[in-house]
Amino acid sequence: MASKSSAVTNASNQSYGSQPTIEDQIAIVVKRVGEVERMVLRSPLYWESIELLAKDEVSRGIFYAIPDECKLHYLKRKIRASNKKEKEPFYERDDGHYCPTSPTYNPTSPAYNPW
Repeated sequence: MASKSSAVTNASNQSYGSQPTIEDQIAIVVKRVGEVERMVLRSPLYWESIELLAKDEVSRGIFYAIPDECKLHYLKRKIRASNKKEKEPFYERDDGHYCPTSPTYNPTSPAYNPW
């Protein structure tokens, strides 16, 4: 017959083992934020929403529980970030590589050496 402490340990291990990994939880957050109607992917609101819901279990629970048509409004109220796509700080060169843009970047300069 199993002791009470071993039964508790076994029950704890079983419930812990059934928990999704942190990667799985975050993947669900990213997927659900990306599915929000009228959410602009790669906007400040998109990125901030992922961070908020990844960190805050209560906000994540509210987000999951409210109707789909309220999700964007909830995130806008909670985060107050722009829902317009951010300009990427990179551009594609002719050879297919991406380079950072900066005021000092000048690929035509003789001093420029990307490799």
